[in-house]
Amino acid sequence: GREEEEDVLCAARACSRLFGALLERRELFVGQLPAEEASLADNCSAEDKYKIWMRHRYNDCVDCLAELMGHDAFQVKELSLCTLMKFVELEAQYPLIKVEWKGSLTFPRELLKVVVDGLLSLNEDASLLISRFQEYLEYDDIRYFVIKAVTESIGQVMQKTKEKPLPFYQQNVFSLISPINMPNKECDMVKFMVKQDNWEELKVSKLQAHKQAFEKMWLSFLKHKLPTGLYKKVLVILHDSILPYMNEPTLMIDFLTVAYGIGGAISLLALNGLFILIHQHNLEYPDFYKKLYSLLDHSIYHVKYRARFFHMADLFLSSS
Repeated sequence: GREEEEDVLCAARACSRLFGALLERRELFVGQLPAEEASLADNCSAEDKYKIWMRHRYNDCVDCLAELMGHDAFQVKELSLCTLMKFVELEAQYPLIKVEWKGSLTFPRELLKVVVDGLLSLNEDASLLISRFQEYLEYDDIRYFVIKAVTESIGQVMQKTKEKPLPFYQQNVFSLISPINMPNKECDMVKFMVKQDNWEELKVSKLQAHKQAFEKMWLSFLKHKLPTGLYKKVLVILHDSILPYMNEPTLMIDFLTVAYGIGGAISLLALNGLFILIHQHNLEYPDFYKKLYSLLDHSIYHVKYRARFFHMADLFLSSS
């Protein structure tokens, strides 16, 4: 009830203050964390025992917050999300990983993956929480690692479903990735949550690496059968939000061919995508006109995209 919710919020705020301070003061154990029992053996200094014990409590806290991202109350979800993101920022600044060699990146990828997994619920629409998360995607480093985490999540979740769509999960992935604003030029990438020392050498500062990760994410999302309504949503944003940021836009042919097979307005939108690939990316696609003519049956006169269809047909047929 309401009281229990208040207690949870108070506890989360207390943990946020406590572990936030410990991260800043570097009082949590850094490196490969020993099991709690082992560390209580005598060969550790009292200070190490304390740090190891506290680091285990911090891990418990993170697990707990991850679970609370699935709480019924939105306020609890939101506070859990924001607390975890505060920890991401602090761990990026004060890493809990020992820097093994000069070129290694100490960004807390695992912690960010916990957040992404929390946003991509399998059994409810998480769009409200996801929209709360959008502001973090303005940071180039966060965006890069979120893209990587989403790709990993899709691999883990979708391979289990044996080609049956998972409507909530796939809609949540779409809600998270469709508004992503990709940088256009390397010099646009100036907003990082945390600058690492050897920044220049790292992939996270390279536009090419961002595009590669972005392309891989979309292709892994689109290679699985989608709930029908999602085909339309993807096709509508394809032109502006997806194709321009892919290294090889023509890799979308398979997806467009599957979408074309669905029929009705979706076929029409898929043809539009193919047309863009032919027109702007020099794709050779001999079947294009065959597909266009096969849509010209009676049913097209009833499609609510009728005006758009005739406009496109005109465009396609007048194209050299």
